[in-house]
Amino acid sequence: MIMLNQIKYISLLLAGSFTFASCEKVIEVKLDNAESQVVIEGNITDQAGQQLVKITKSVPYTATNTYPPVSGAVVTVTDDNGHSWTFSETTAGRYTFPAMKGETGRIYTLKARINNVVYTASSVMPAPVGIDFLDVKVFNFGGDDQKQAQVHYKDPAGIANQYRFVMKVNGIQSKQVYAENDRLTDGNEVPSVLFFTGNNNDQDQLKTGDVVDIEMQSIDKNVFLYWYTLSQQSSNGPAGGATPGNPPSNIDNKALGYFSAHTVSQKQMTVK
Repeated sequence: MIMLNQIKYISLLLAGSFTFASCEKVIEVKLDNAESQVVIEGNITDQAGQQLVKITKSVPYTATNTYPPVSGAVVTVTDDNGHSWTFSETTAGRYTFPAMKGETGRIYTLKARINNVVYTASSVMPAPVGIDFLDVKVFNFGGDDQKQAQVHYKDPAGIANQYRFVMKVNGIQSKQVYAENDRLTDGNEVPSVLFFTGNNNDQDQLKTGDVVDIEMQSIDKNVFLYWYTLSQQSSNGPAGGATPGNPPSNIDNKALGYFSAHTVSQKQMTVK
């Protein structure tokens, strides 16, 4: 189902390892050699302000983490209501639109023309689901208490929902990839633990005084498959920092990456 190549690219810098309680089946990864490919990372959110599309080139799996930006692309986003936005290249490989706000239920389509090759992707912006509150879940391992962040939210009943979480600890984004759906929690009050393995090898828990920022994204099914697959395979890379295979992209023409139209809910807490 998925053709995966032995490369790493910039979106995988976020990767860690985590298996989620959504009980999705494990997706096997096939490792193949691959030439450099276009990598597109596009996000349209329901937050008014700048929207961003990043375009780079992949590098071999054994190469250093230098991902060449792709300049000179023509990037546009349209919706199913006839609106169109042309993105400008503000720095090499970064294409932005300064003032845009996505709307729930709209279908957004990305088109990027690069060296006369056109890459397209579409994403539906789901209805928003917000974080109710954050707290700390304490686990005991070998007699030692370990603190982990826990997100509480109410899943809407009768609707298939998918979520991605982004966690920052003291301003530094976790390398973990967090994604889950409501296959087993439809309509429930959901407590979701985001296990933190630390940004250093010697840290695997939160400490008193840590400031934790959580962003919860409501994402569509194709984007969920991307992040969920990445969350399962990311531990295979060197030092857990990159995955040796590519998750399934919703972008055509053999591009890597993703295009996501999603809603955003954010909360912060200080660990006690």
